Amino acid sequence: MLVVISGGSQGLGLSLAKEHVKRGHSIVLVSRTESKLQAAVNDLELVHVSPGHEDQYIKYVSADVSNAKECDQVFGQIGEIPDIVYCCAGASRPGMFIDLSAEDLAQNMQTVYDTALYFSHAALRVMANSPDKLHKRRQLVYCSSTLAVFPFIGYSAYAPGKAAIRALSDIVRQECLAHNIRVSHIVPGTMATEGYTVEEQTKPAITKKIEGPSPPQSPDNCAKYIMKRLDMGDDTVYTDTVTWILGSSMMGTSPRSGWGILQSLVGFFFVIFGRIVAWSIDRDILRDANKQGTEE
Repeated sequence: MLVVISGGSQGLGLSLAKEHVKRGHSIVLVSRTESKLQAAVNDLELVHVSPGHEDQYIKYVSADVSNAKECDQVFGQIGEIPDIVYCCAGASRPGMFIDLSAEDLAQNMQTVYDTALYFSHAALRVMANSPDKLHKRRQLVYCSSTLAVFPFIGYSAYAPGKAAIRALSDIVRQECLAHNIRVSHIVPGTMATEGYTVEEQTKPAITKKIEGPSPPQSPDNCAKYIMKRLDMGDDTVYTDTVTWILGSSMMGTSPRSGWGILQSLVGFFFVIFGRIVAWSIDRDILRDANKQGTEE
């Protein structure tokens, strides 16, 4: 089995790669920075399963996956039809909308949404044209965020791209029914990744307050849970309880996760109680603004 992962040089993408390597699957990591890719391959070699999997390999392709042409070149360079493709590339630069430059906004959309859009498009053009597609089901996995279902202040450059990925996954899932391709959507909460450390440097105080004091999840633990839920047949996977509750209010045509009936009921009640949550957030924002105005 061949698994291709964009954004696979670090974070959740690398953690998912580790889980697949343990299962004896071949891996192709795709990212922009070659030094990080080389380091990631070295990490994966440590969990490489050799006995009984002599044909397993671990490779990488350096590419800018926000560029459609380079995405096409990636799959041409791989030279095989992948069985599973993950779209995990992305990064966040928190900040107030008014303080961000037009270049910041454009770059965030490229990093968050364009990477998923063009990489999945190139992947599906290969998988959908496979001569054995009616006999062998393949899989495409999108990765968004809690902010795709519950956006809030400080993430104006990031959350819209993640919400767009959620919408894209719903549409592509419908289209891929005719091609025997399974489309899944991961909705992870905050994770202790390299990107999270960078985020904290520009994250507004009010954003940190809304997020609360709960510690970020380990990407390795998230990857294990995601693989477990995907194995069970879930095509929408929330990695924590809070995100599952928040996601219940915005399911639309998305496949329900485990306990789908319960999630639908929670969604009904969240329509009511969600307004209380929104009021509480608005109150905190105004208090923070008044405090800053007083200090100035």
